[in-house]
Amino acid sequence: MWRQRLIVILALAAAVEIVALGIRGLLEDTLIRPLLYAIWGAIRIFESIPQGMIWLAFVAATGIVALASIWGGRRGEVRRNPDTALRGRVYEWLRLVMLAQRHEYSRWRLAQRLMLLLTETIAARERIELRVARQRITSGDLDAPPQVIAFLRAGADSYRPRQRTLLSRSDASPLDVDLERVIVVVERLVRDK
Repeated sequence: MWRQRLIVILALAAAVEIVALGIRGLLEDTLIRPLLYAIWGAIRIFESIPQGMIWLAFVAATGIVALASIWGGRRGEVRRNPDTALRGRVYEWLRLVMLAQRHEYSRWRLAQRLMLLLTETIAARERIELRVARQRITSGDLDAPPQVIAFLRAGADSYRPRQRTLLSRSDASPLDVDLERVIVVVERLVRDK
């Protein structure tokens, strides 16, 4: 039994060695030799350039870097591009509302953010846990129209895109409401004391 295993192992080792020798020759001919010729050619070209020109290029590059650092402005000064500057919460809310007018996913993100804002506000005002405030909103225990509560509930759930086919109309979604009305109701609920 162990003799058969030894013979199989030796046969596999011999086969691997033969394949390795073939690959080695192939790699040497297709990769290593051309790469060494390219390196040798680059060295020969570099050695053919007069040493004075190499030093001149080095001094010129050093001078350009030195002048750029001197004239580059004051040290420690931070330059900000107004387009990439940090924007505040108002800008982010405005951007989200603008996107929500065009895309269903953005309406869901707006519903999610409004649900979080309202949950945090109610929890802080009434000194209750966030979980309890969220349950109050999802149960409809608010002075708000049913469409707005359904919109906020949609923000509490995970996003599921609607399945649309060519011949049938898609089902109505709680996200398909007048966004201005939702925002007015949420503003009123946040400001109520």
